[in-house]
Amino acid sequence: PVLQEAGLTLFATYSGYNEGLFFYLAPPKGHPALQDARVRQAIALGFDRATFCEQHFYSLTQPATTGWDNTIWVDPTLKPWPYDPDRAQGLLDAAGWTDTDGDGVRDKDGIALVLNYGTTASELRHAVQVQFQEQLAAIGVQINLQSYPDDLFFADFANGGPVATGQLDLFEYSNAPRFPDPDTAEWLCAEIPSAENVGGRNWAALCDPTLDALFKAQSSQMDPLKRQATFQEITRLIHGNVYWLGLWQDPDLWAVGPRLRNVQLSAVT
Repeated sequence: PVLQEAGLTLFATYSGYNEGLFFYLAPPKGHPALQDARVRQAIALGFDRATFCEQHFYSLTQPATTGWDNTIWVDPTLKPWPYDPDRAQGLLDAAGWTDTDGDGVRDKDGIALVLNYGTTASELRHAVQVQFQEQLAAIGVQINLQSYPDDLFFADFANGGPVATGQLDLFEYSNAPRFPDPDTAEWLCAEIPSAENVGGRNWAALCDPTLDALFKAQSSQMDPLKRQATFQEITRLIHGNVYWLGLWQDPDLWAVGPRLRNVQLSAVT
């Protein structure tokens, strides 16, 4: 139970879903700043996700560390990136993104650090966007906000979806692996969408050969301990490189009265 009040007990049940922020990482189409892990790390450090969870979820959930939180597949030593804007600014400086013209927005080689951030039209996600925009502005990153109807946002490459076709630098939604199995196709190089691969699910357009090899390895590993070790390496790689930034763990919340007994709650459907 996560809360007891007015005769009800509130339980959080996990179905593998975690709300997160993806980065569009296709070179050379994507924003050049996002090709540098230090910039992605700075973005993670520049957004106070813990306070957002306290304010909007009454501390009933917490920032997600990986896409496999609350399972055996995530390296248990990993922790969410903390809020540390001073460290974030140091990383941006080291990456060469500085404010050369004094307009409050960092730039490099004549390119401004301006990123387009899109998600579906919902009050909660808009609240995330607004806080993210304000806090990233404080470290010299300009964020332009966009929202879309669900059917347009999640449209595939063939139907001009803004995520699938690489129109956004940052995009947010809640996703899960093939829960309870940890496998997912969204990080595979072969899943990058294109005119020849309109159904590709790797909307981040990331092709990391090491990550790709790990995902291919786990798909044929029969020993559960070896597969667990492979996924823990996967989570370390995604977390350290900030290929994905967890915003919050996305459990189902059940309010249970005292008359309900001998029931095991589950979010798996």
